[in-house]
Amino acid sequence: MAFIARSLIARWPWAATSSVAAACLANATACGSDAQSSPNGGGGKQSTAEIAGSAATNGTENDAGGSAQTSSGGATTAAGGSTLVGDGGKPSGSAGAGTSRSGGGGSTSTVAAAGSNAAAGASSDTPASCATSGPGRTTCGADDSESCCTSLPVSGGTYSRTYTNSGSGATGKADSATLSSFRLDKYETTVGRFRQYVAYLEKGGSPPAAGSGKHTHLNAGKGLADSGKSGSFEAGWDSSWSSKIPSGKGATAKWKSNLASGGCASYGTFTDQDGKNDLLPITCTSWYESYAFCIWDGGFLPSEAEWKYAAAGGDEQREYPWGTTAPGSKNEYAIYDCCYPNGKCSGASGKDTCTGLVNVAPVGFATKGVGRYGQLDLIGSVWEWNLDRYANYVNPCTDCAYLTGNTANRVLPGAGFHSGTSLGSTIMYSYNRASVSYNADTYRGDYAVGLRCARSP
Repeated sequence: MAFIARSLIARWPWAATSSVAAACLANATACGSDAQSSPNGGGGKQSTAEIAGSAATNGTENDAGGSAQTSSGGATTAAGGSTLVGDGGKPSGSAGAGTSRSGGGGSTSTVAAAGSNAAAGASSDTPASCATSGPGRTTCGADDSESCCTSLPVSGGTYSRTYTNSGSGATGKADSATLSSFRLDKYETTVGRFRQYVAYLEKGGSPPAAGSGKHTHLNAGKGLADSGKSGSFEAGWDSSWSSKIPSGKGATAKWKSNLASGGCASYGTFTDQDGKNDLLPITCTSWYESYAFCIWDGGFLPSEAEWKYAAAGGDEQREYPWGTTAPGSKNEYAIYDCCYPNGKCSGASGKDTCTGLVNVAPVGFATKGVGRYGQLDLIGSVWEWNLDRYANYVNPCTDCAYLTGNTANRVLPGAGFHSGTSLGSTIMYSYNRASVSYNADTYRGDYAVGLRCARSP
């Protein structure tokens, strides 16, 4: 597909609103689809009774596995029923609108979400980036008390990677993929979380160990099947990539330089001190930096099949992650087209209305944009690196990713706060694949390029 160099992140409109059902579970009526999930309406909310009831069904889907995976950074996540900080990284506290909260990032959930936490296999294992409390780590959610490391179960299934949907159902379905259950972080990685990784490296921490970062819960520990080489599996981190990860004394200064180059001088969100950027998504990360962070944090980059499965709502094959409502200009469903914070979108203005970090919203701000499995900002906010090299889809696909090939291009879907129709009429749709190929060796984005980690179930 086309390699788009600098204009990657153009434009779109969306806004803030009601609290999201953080305990949304992986079933057909769980989260977000205003047209397809009636219990949740447009806001993706769920009642306490619905959460407790649907949780039981999810428990069996996410209990399989059992092997533990440990990243080189020291964070451990148990594959097979364990979740990260409460409900998959989610803390507890006061629950509202069906959402379990967890202030400091490690307590069990409230009664309102108790069913979902138990079903998800709650544990006290905390991702490394949320091991301590603080802004951008334990201050997410509607009441600023949810762990930003919340990671939600995505129940496995089969869907079509290729399809279109104009609001009345999916058509042109092709390129079927079957996935095992996994977890996908509810929020994009924040500045506050990413800074913890930089501090770890500055203090003598090392880049990932060779072979780490695999989907070890799959294929008896061998990971994803490699669509690029029949009979091969996921290799994990390559030690030759470690030179791309600044570490040791002076690493913080190198990171500041890396994350503030090119267009990132205006739109790079990273800071080396706590401050007002902590709840913003980290921007301008390279593919290697994104993968390294997720490994250290106890997870891995999602495959394209996994990421798109979550965005499509699995076999619901949604038009948008939240359903059929167009995103609009009020920053309710997505952060795009420079519409944040005041609704003055580039498309309507006829010019680029982005001026700097003022146009970047805190993660999860567009609460009506919740997907079927509870994730926010799957479209808009920042583009999110996937594990795969870019290639035409290979069939069949069962827990697959395209990992071997003669291209450096990696998959980068999602659209960002600066993205809009100038990149094509389908850019905001869950099924978009028109602008997802970027050279991992050179590209870190002019504006909104970031990441979201996946984890073992």
